Amino acid sequence: MNTTMTLEQLPPKGVKREQAILALGKEEANGELLLQLVNTEKGKCKTAAQKALAQLEYAPAAPLWAKLVKGKWMGSHIMSDACSDCVSEQIAPVILKTLSLLLDEADTKPLEEGQVEQMNFCFHLMLGKASPKMLEVYRFLAENAERIGHLKHTPFYDGDKCTTWHISQGLGLYKVKPKEMEKIPALILTASLIRNPDTRLQALADELYERYGGSWLIPVFMKAIITQPKEQVYETYSLLLGTPKEIYLFNALGMLDYRCYPEDWIYERLGPDGMTAFIFWGYDRYGSYDTTFMFERYVELDERWLFDLAKDPEGRKPTVTWQSYNRSGVLYESYDEMFISLLPRKVENPELKCVLRDYFRIRSQKKKVAKSITVYQDAAERFGD
Repeated sequence: MNTTMTLEQLPPKGVKREQAILALGKEEANGELLLQLVNTEKGKCKTAAQKALAQLEYAPAAPLWAKLVKGKWMGSHIMSDACSDCVSEQIAPVILKTLSLLLDEADTKPLEEGQVEQMNFCFHLMLGKASPKMLEVYRFLAENAERIGHLKHTPFYDGDKCTTWHISQGLGLYKVKPKEMEKIPALILTASLIRNPDTRLQALADELYERYGGSWLIPVFMKAIITQPKEQVYETYSLLLGTPKEIYLFNALGMLDYRCYPEDWIYERLGPDGMTAFIFWGYDRYGSYDTTFMFERYVELDERWLFDLAKDPEGRKPTVTWQSYNRSGVLYESYDEMFISLLPRKVENPELKCVLRDYFRIRSQKKKVAKSITVYQDAAERFGD
């Protein structure tokens, strides 16, 4: 579909004009027109022109990105969902400098709410960008993971115990521990690979895992899920189950979700049923800003993982922090939450269905949870008894 058009062909006003301007970002040839629109449009149409232009490798727009990143919310509502090198090279030095200053501050005192927000704007802007200067930002964060592990913040409201840390709308930590906080740089790279599996980001995941090990296995595993045949992924990485490294596999699996709709669903379906790697990115601060968006990529998972994950229902399960959430009534940091997210509503394999039924029956007896938490009710509905 050709999405080039002239100024005269755009709808005159309103949502239709905004949508038509956004669509111009699909075609490199529209750079000149979009830069013109950035300078002439107002309100939502101007924002749409900026968002569309950010998708393109259009060199004359470089000064715009350099200006936006120094402004309100660091321009994250415009540039977070863009992966172009043109944007990336302009904003990476500002992100690097900002993060460096914030970490220096945090070495001596807890960060205030505005500073935490600024740090998050930096993290959100890194998403999916793979230019040379942005890779340097990742290397800086990897080098400073231990300092990130010890980040503290001041109370944001009366009675705030300061044990919650969010890096985006869908990725939060509810009982802060340094070892989990240290995963933040690796999680941003994992989300980046879901958004844009650029070969430079893939190579970076390997490089950082080779140098630092630990949580850098999360993006390495996600890269494999996105780019390799599911059988090969299983045969390579299932060997780590039962070892201390398995927790990193679970952190990656926690960013997958089997999307399935109930049979009596009457609302619009967002897409076909199936396994997706998904991220809720950005942040929404009520009444002041909303930089959120969702991105998902269809992937496949070998069924043998599900048999493995259902072993030993009596055993103690690891705490799986850092999962992508879009559900209410959750058991935060729960292994079972991560597991049920991987399961289709209808399991076709009778043997697997039987294994799952037993697993969740035993787990629901072992884990006493509040009525509002639906993990085990969901499982009982799906797998019987």
